Amino acid sequence: MPFKTPKPLYHIWNSMRQRCNNPNYVQWADYGGRGITICERWNSYDAWAADMGPRPEGYVIDRINNDGNYEPGNCRWTTRRENQLNRRVTVWLTIEGERHRLSDLAVQSGLKSDAIKARAQLGLSLAEVLSPERRTFHEGLAMGGLANGARQRARTHCIYGHQFDPTESYEGRPRYCRECKRQKVARYRQRKKAAHHCPPA
Repeated sequence: MPFKTPKPLYHIWNSMRQRCNNPNYVQWADYGGRGITICERWNSYDAWAADMGPRPEGYVIDRINNDGNYEPGNCRWTTRRENQLNRRVTVWLTIEGERHRLSDLAVQSGLKSDAIKARAQLGLSLAEVLSPERRTFHEGLAMGGLANGARQRARTHCIYGHQFDPTESYEGRPRYCRECKRQKVARYRQRKKAAHHCPPA
């Protein structure tokens, strides 16, 4: 016996077809316009309804792989919130062989997204990625600090071209230009001297 055509369910099927097949449809550029298609079987409403199964109240159709097509195995019924989270702008991270949504990890851990991405890119475990403890190198520098410190120590001249004193130690602090400091002090003394000899108005 063929499926009946409940109005809301038929509207979802028809909207899906419009998004993928009608260039004049308002959302076509995000679907058919970028290559999203509907499998041949789902050109039949009855086949689509049979494959999707009953629709829970308030749920919408969602593609599991946002770059995939409308076809069995890539579509499901989901809440509107979950549908909004599963968008092209959503950032996914692969940690220990499993995909995780960055926004979910941020909510779960309370950490900033940038910190989570940096940890995941280092190949840390999920527990280490979500740890509230600050990750540091054994030298005591936070992530990113080691490379930045190496660049600082490798510099031989300041931004104004003055050569650094090779005998000075720079452990634990930025490079320091003695010549820039000398010139700054000289300018300060010159201004002070000029102000002291300026005749009263």
